[in-house]
Amino acid sequence: MPNFKIIQDVPDQARIKIFGSENEALITSNGGYLSVTAPVGGLSITAPTNGLLVTASPDGLSVTGPVNGIIVTAPASGLSVTAPTNGLLVTASPDGLSVTGPVNGIIVTAPASGLSVTAPTNGLLVTASPDGLSVTGPVNGIIVTAPASGLSVTAPTNGLLVTASPDGLSVTGPVNGIIVTAPASGLSVTPPTGGLLITSEGLSVISALATTDVTEAKTGLVDTAGSPSNTYTVLGVAAYSFGLVNESTSAANAQATAQLQLSPDGVVWFNDSSVVTLSPSSSTGLVSDIFLKYARVYYAAVNAASAVDLTIFFQGQS
Repeated sequence: MPNFKIIQDVPDQARIKIFGSENEALITSNGGYLSVTAPVGGLSITAPTNGLLVTASPDGLSVTGPVNGIIVTAPASGLSVTAPTNGLLVTASPDGLSVTGPVNGIIVTAPASGLSVTAPTNGLLVTASPDGLSVTGPVNGIIVTAPASGLSVTAPTNGLLVTASPDGLSVTGPVNGIIVTAPASGLSVTPPTGGLLITSEGLSVISALATTDVTEAKTGLVDTAGSPSNTYTVLGVAAYSFGLVNESTSAANAQATAQLQLSPDGVVWFNDSSVVTLSPSSSTGLVSDIFLKYARVYYAAVNAASAVDLTIFFQGQS
């Protein structure tokens, strides 16, 4: 009260009682700390222009949301949450917990003992700002326990960066699975030093196949002694084959022969199939059961008086 003096031999024992609007004293803990109990309609904290600073006691900070949830609106300069020594516990209401990052992002600094996030029944929604979301794990790692309905992570426009601790990153999918939707720029996962462990009821990885498709056209072929096709390096090709088509239609005796050849060094060649004869407008395929570095087709005309138009296809995938 103004203009009133307080006489107290021990200043530390001086006390001031603050009353609320209903003439009820504000509640404090046994340690003298202020306790705020949110009403049923919910608790809304809007940070002022210069930010909101909450300093927790060494025993930790516990925030329990009321039935209608907690709304924390961060200022434009960003929201920074640094957990005290004994950890930060946020218990969401059954309606769920929604964290929307301001323009300059959200920074959560975890203590050395690790950060544990357990989603409530209705899920955990974290909306990152357009500048992206960065999660850096402390020394003892990050534990995210997903609810039974599943965990969905959608990366913001500028990407999602998760930096794991040296102890590694472990992601265990819930019963309904994990959905990661990558942005248009792609998703890059670099495992940390201790390795990346993904445990799932069923994991499907679809990768694009690398394919090879080359065509050789041998027109007006009259050489009965024969010639080799182009040489193909098949080392590193998981599966390959040659397709042969006799395109000749004018002469009934415009036949061609073909034979698959292999080589370990591109110098010494041997036949890997019997000679195949192709009549006009006919086709065949050549496949090897032996794996060597180089492959080609040796082809020839049957009758020098009847020119042959032969097309050779080389196709492979890996």
